[in-house]
Amino acid sequence: MAFPRKRVLLFTNSELGQANVVLATSHALLELGAEVHFASFSAIEDLVTAVSKEIRFHPIDGVDMKTAYPRDEVARSGLEGKTPRFWNMPRVLRICLHTTMPWSGPEYVDIYRSVIAILQEVSPSIIAVDPAFSPAITACKHMGERFLILAPNTIKDFAISYQPARDVFFTYPCIASGLPFPLPWYYVLLNIYYVLLAIAICRWDRKSREVKRYIKDYTAGEMVSLEDLNRRPPPGVKYLVANLPEIEFALKTIPPHIIPCGPITRPVTRPVTESDPHLARWLDRGPTVYINLGTHAKTTEATAIEMAKSLAFLLRLARQRGGEKKEVDGSLQVLWKLTRKGDYGNDSIGMVLRDVQDAVRIVEWVAPEPSAVLAHRNVICAVHHGGANSFLEAVTAGLPQIVLPVWIDCFDYANRAEVLEIGRWGNRTARPRCVATELGPVLVGVIFGPGAAKYKENAEALARLCGRDLEPGRIKAARTILAEI
Repeated sequence: MAFPRKRVLLFTNSELGQANVVLATSHALLELGAEVHFASFSAIEDLVTAVSKEIRFHPIDGVDMKTAYPRDEVARSGLEGKTPRFWNMPRVLRICLHTTMPWSGPEYVDIYRSVIAILQEVSPSIIAVDPAFSPAITACKHMGERFLILAPNTIKDFAISYQPARDVFFTYPCIASGLPFPLPWYYVLLNIYYVLLAIAICRWDRKSREVKRYIKDYTAGEMVSLEDLNRRPPPGVKYLVANLPEIEFALKTIPPHIIPCGPITRPVTRPVTESDPHLARWLDRGPTVYINLGTHAKTTEATAIEMAKSLAFLLRLARQRGGEKKEVDGSLQVLWKLTRKGDYGNDSIGMVLRDVQDAVRIVEWVAPEPSAVLAHRNVICAVHHGGANSFLEAVTAGLPQIVLPVWIDCFDYANRAEVLEIGRWGNRTARPRCVATELGPVLVGVIFGPGAAKYKENAEALARLCGRDLEPGRIKAARTILAEI
C-alpha cells in the first residue's frame, strides 16, 4: 500500500533576504521526499524553478514587500546614509517598523485573501511561514492551520524579551542603533533611551494602529505582525531560526519554542567552474578577497573611492610582503561586486587603483551564487554588508569576514563577527559609510595581520560546528517541519 507524500506549503516574501532560508529548506524537503508547494510573489518564481521543477509555485496576488517599501518616507527623513544618533533614532526606529510591515490596509487585505485561496487549494499537511510575511501568518492563524515560523533571524531577535530586564537595557544594543556588544558602560543610558523608544513606537505608532484597525474591520480578526511574534508567540508554534547558540550573543534564556537550526543556506549545486568558467580561471590565479555588499546597499562614488583606497593599501602591502616570501603575497587579488548608487563609472576608482588595478576585478553582477564563489578554494576573506544570508554563507564556508553594516540588524552581525573572533567590523567609526583610514588597516589585519591565523582557525571551527561536513541547517529545518505532521 502506497502512502501519500507529506505536503508542505511554504509562504515567504519574494525578497531574497527573507526568501533564501525558505528556498534552501525547500531543497532539503525535496531530498527528504516531501511534496513541496511554494507561495510567494511572482518576482521569485524563476528562482524557485531553478531550485527544482518539482516544486509547485503558487503566485500571490497583491503588492510585494519591495514595492510597498516606504521609499518616500525614507527620502523625506533624510536618514539614508546617516549614522544613527540620539536626535534621529525616533525616525530610524519608526522607519524600521514600517519596513517590516510596509503594506496599507487595503494592500494587506488583498494579500490575505490570496493566501486564504492558496490554503484552500493546496490543503497542506503542514505550513512554514516567513516571519516578516504578516498577511500569511494572520491568515494561517485565522484559518486554524498548523504552521511553523521559518526565519533568517537569529535567536536573539525572538528571545530578547525573555532575557532579564537588566540585560535588555544594559547588555544588548538596541536594534538599528549601531552600538557595540557587549555594551560599554558609557553607552548604557543612551541604550536605555533607545530601547524605551523602540517599545513606545511599536506600541503606539499611528500608521501601524490604523492598518491594524482596517484589517480587523475587513477580516474580522487580529493582525499578527513580526512585533507580535516577538512579544506574544502563538501557542504551540515553533520558530525555526538560522542560528545556533555558538554563533549568537550570550543569552541567559532560550525559550523552548525557538529551535536553532544553524545556518540555513542553499547548497552549491553548480560550482563556479560550471556557471562561469571565465571567472573560475581568474579565481585560480591566486588568493582572493570577495566583496559583495548585496543588492540593496548601494555604494556612492565617494564611498567607492574610499574602498578603492583601502584596497590599494592592502594590495601594495601584499606585494611588498610577496617579495619577502610570505604566505599571502603579490598574487593577492580582489573580486568586487559593486552596486552603484548614482551614475558613475570606473574612472575615478581606476585612478586610485592605477598601480594595482590588474589585481582588482570590478563587476556589476556575479553569475554564480555567492555561496559558490565563497566555496572556491582561493577565496580567503568575505567582505559584506552584514545581511543575515551573507554572514551565514561566510560562516558555512569557513571564511574570515569583514562587515560593513549600513542599517537595522546588519550592525548586530558586525558585532557577532568580532565577538566570535572570525573577523572585524570594517566601518565602526564611519558607519554606515566607510573610510580608507579605518577600512584599510582592518583589511590588512584580517588577511595577514598578527591575528589573521586566529580568524581563519576560528572560522574553520565554526564551519564544522554548523554542519558544513555533516547535517546542514536546511536539513535540520526540513526534518523539524516534517516531524510536525
